Amino acid sequence: MAVRWARSGAWVLVLLATASLADGWDPGSRATAQGSITNTRHNMTMSYLGASAIFMSGVRNDYGAVCVYCHTPHGANSQIDAPLWNRTINNGTYIIYDRPTTLMRPIGQPGPSSLTCLSCHDGTIAIDSVLNMPGSGWEPTLSGATNNETGISNQSFLGLWKAAGGIGPPNTGPPLGTHRTLGPELGNGTTTETCAQCHNGAFTNGPGSFRAFMLGTDLRNDHPVGVLYPDTYTPAADFYEPTVRQPGRMAIFDTNGNGRADPDEVRLYDVGGGYQVECASCHDPHGVPSGGAGSRFNPSFLRVNNGIGGNHAGTAGITSDGASALCLTCHVK
Repeated sequence: MAVRWARSGAWVLVLLATASLADGWDPGSRATAQGSITNTRHNMTMSYLGASAIFMSGVRNDYGAVCVYCHTPHGANSQIDAPLWNRTINNGTYIIYDRPTTLMRPIGQPGPSSLTCLSCHDGTIAIDSVLNMPGSGWEPTLSGATNNETGISNQSFLGLWKAAGGIGPPNTGPPLGTHRTLGPELGNGTTTETCAQCHNGAFTNGPGSFRAFMLGTDLRNDHPVGVLYPDTYTPAADFYEPTVRQPGRMAIFDTNGNGRADPDEVRLYDVGGGYQVECASCHDPHGVPSGGAGSRFNPSFLRVNNGIGGNHAGTAGITSDGASALCLTCHVK
């Protein structure tokens, strides 16, 4: 499956906007959610785990580099036109939203700016399922062993990572075949055989939460993605018109008038058939400061805080953008 991605600096690993996320779900975390992605839950290294890292080393690789879980400087995934994409993607199909919409527009399969996010959040692929391991992590003794560019992770390939302090003698890393997917979709084991065995919200780790947001492959209970945005506007329209259009790339709700897509601005992606709503329309995986530089990021990696402020449990230091602020970027209500 060859899919193309509308090039942009804003993309990737982002949560879909479900009802709970739209309300600003912000679980407890040891991450400060300030400054950079390094200080967010999207830091997939084990830097927050302490002694727990020994256990986690048995089911996933700690590459010791934040960016490598999504990006590589060379040999990127050629199946999806995302920036230097280093992850496998699910080449299957998703069950999509199947109810009439006020858009009266077709809803298709998730586009590239959603598939990047789903490569973690649909639960079918291991968190450490990268194409190129960092530094000297490649083990040359098994020549020809590569990770699949699409579909299920190549567990044997992932087991080649030789990380000091892993399971077993020094520099051996996890044993082959022990890497786990987030959830049990597409026949990848049962709940008790996946990361969801622990990351189901039942456990806490001091100030942190073990809950992981897993969409699965049935997207009918999530905000539609892969849906065409209206292309005509009248005084009675239910949708606002984007202020900037870049054919073949994106349309932007340009709130500051600089003509480009900033992290805190909602956008629509054009992959050849018109401007579509995708995961990255509303979410930025790197985090967006809620009240300017130095402040905490918006809950759930939202581009616009949907109204949750510091008076809600777990959101101290977050500045509200007003009730339904994200929704009202597009919807006239």
